[in-house]
Amino acid sequence: MTSLILPPNTFLDNYVLNAQFHKVAGISKNAYKFWKNAMVARYQGTRVIFLNKDCILKKHQNSLNLCDDLSGFTLASAFCSFTTLSPSHLVKKNNSQIYKLLEIKEVCGIKFVNLKAFYDFLGLDYYHYIYIEKCHFFSPTPLEKKIKITPTLCVGYY
Repeated sequence: MTSLILPPNTFLDNYVLNAQFHKVAGISKNAYKFWKNAMVARYQGTRVIFLNKDCILKKHQNSLNLCDDLSGFTLASAFCSFTTLSPSHLVKKNNSQIYKLLEIKEVCGIKFVNLKAFYDFLGLDYYHYIYIEKCHFFSPTPLEKKIKITPTLCVGYY
């Protein structure tokens, strides 16, 4: 079995959430550990397991089609780690301005953010490193690249 630690800016395009897959397929949550050539991944510091779609057994392909598509998404905690955004901004009842700009979905009680759509909204290439901070903390424009996304928040990139 191959196990990977994903960088926080990695999209889950070729992965499925194990917590959802094992329920849909009606198998043990640890069944993947006994598959030949299994490839699993998780983000640093998390226990959430993702299965590579290419390693799913043929007899479970129908179950795979019933699982949510995570293309472009990243785990919410990985998104916060990557962008330095406080997790409180990803809660609807906190009335954060950035919450309205993000595509957020929850699968089996696990929250995901569409990082690819956020890059597209910003008009940036996917290789850029981004960080979100209050605008008044940024250096003047020629020294630091930024995009204003709310009246108080900006995205810096390099």
